[in-house]
Amino acid sequence: MLRNGAAGGGPAAGGRAAARPVRVWCDGCYDMVHYGHSNQLRQARAMGDYLIVGVHTDEEIAKHKGPPVFTQEERYKMVQAIKWVDEIAPGAPYVTTLETLDKYNCDFCVHGDDITLTIDGKDTYEEVKAAGRYRECKRTQGVSTTDLVGRMLLMTKAHHSNICSTDIGHVDFLEKVHQLAEKPYIIAGLHFDQEVNRYKGKNYPIMNIHERTLSVLACRYVSEVVIGAPYAVTADLLDHFRVTLVCHGMTEVVPDKDGSDPYEEPKRRGIFQLVDSGSNLTTDLIVQRIIKNRLEFEARNQKKEAKELAVLEAMRRLEEEKH
Repeated sequence: MLRNGAAGGGPAAGGRAAARPVRVWCDGCYDMVHYGHSNQLRQARAMGDYLIVGVHTDEEIAKHKGPPVFTQEERYKMVQAIKWVDEIAPGAPYVTTLETLDKYNCDFCVHGDDITLTIDGKDTYEEVKAAGRYRECKRTQGVSTTDLVGRMLLMTKAHHSNICSTDIGHVDFLEKVHQLAEKPYIIAGLHFDQEVNRYKGKNYPIMNIHERTLSVLACRYVSEVVIGAPYAVTADLLDHFRVTLVCHGMTEVVPDKDGSDPYEEPKRRGIFQLVDSGSNLTTDLIVQRIIKNRLEFEARNQKKEAKELAVLEAMRRLEEEKH
């Protein structure tokens, strides 16, 4: 949904009067971007004035972790759509070095309090930690790319094929909607899980309502989110939010429970518009990628867990030796 109005903005980070802005560096795979990534970048941006996010290439990820789900171009676009990101650095090296921080004139880098290892089990932030140019933020519990791949693998095992747009498709759609007005104020209505399940199929939604809300709120093209929006766009909803345009993508519009058109009211008012995102990337295509690389994905996850457990065990032993 779209209505006219200024989006508004907050004060400068921390209200600092420093002559030179503090530049912060984050890097990662950002594969299947989720609210955990967004929350990390939000915390990192709050530590400085300008946030640069380095995104690894497909080749680097495949070398150290296994095949990514999304291509590097898709991942660049998804990261750039996060509202706390000022700039992206495509093709960032997997191991973060002082050379990289200096190249982008960054004061320090920020990473979550989880473990990131190279293919040979070394800490990818070892050098910047030793130089005192490393900061840590809290990792968001309950979600990870590994977890989301697992959820989608469950879908392939159950042979579900009811299709919907994925993150990159939503980003493309919201970007196109954002371009429709000079001063756009985009309101995204999110349906409750039960409603999504009704019209999408057995294993949908992949993310629950809370996860979806956090993900959409992090998008730079979205001004506001309505949690539990009704499936049918009603007159009350349009009047309450003073909506001037209602947009839908090129995907099929499933009728409401009573067989009616959920967009009947905005169409009657002449404020309904179909928007072509220009993206043909669907959940079906993503699931096909996962099926193709299924054994590699599962092997990647097992290796990743084994490495992390080994590092945690080594850290535990060091602590015991100290005491």
